[in-house]
Amino acid sequence: MGALLVFADWEWDVNCSESEFAMFDPPSGQTCSDYLQAWMAGPGSRTNLVNPDATSDCRVCQYTKGSDYLYTVNLNDYYYGWRNAAICVIFALSSYALVYGLMKLRTKASKKAE
Repeated sequence: MGALLVFADWEWDVNCSESEFAMFDPPSGQTCSDYLQAWMAGPGSRTNLVNPDATSDCRVCQYTKGSDYLYTVNLNDYYYGWRNAAICVIFALSSYALVYGLMKLRTKASKKAE
């Protein structure tokens, strides 16, 4: 699933609808970017402040790109998609190899019906 999500959603731009914005007013005399400066530099670094120069009605979207959402489900980098796809391929090939190997290990005596 990680491979499918990374390859499909990594580069998407996220455009929030009106109902998805976090809206609030900053303290008087501050712009939205002034008020959220520490948050945007730390834990909110993946959020999108739509109107940084506004002095009221700040609008913050939870994600900027698809990669920001994927970070929340522990897909932290694009190579995780290739890693997960390789794990899937290795699992499938090793399963076939195991079946082939076990079939070769059977003796003719064990194949006979009694």
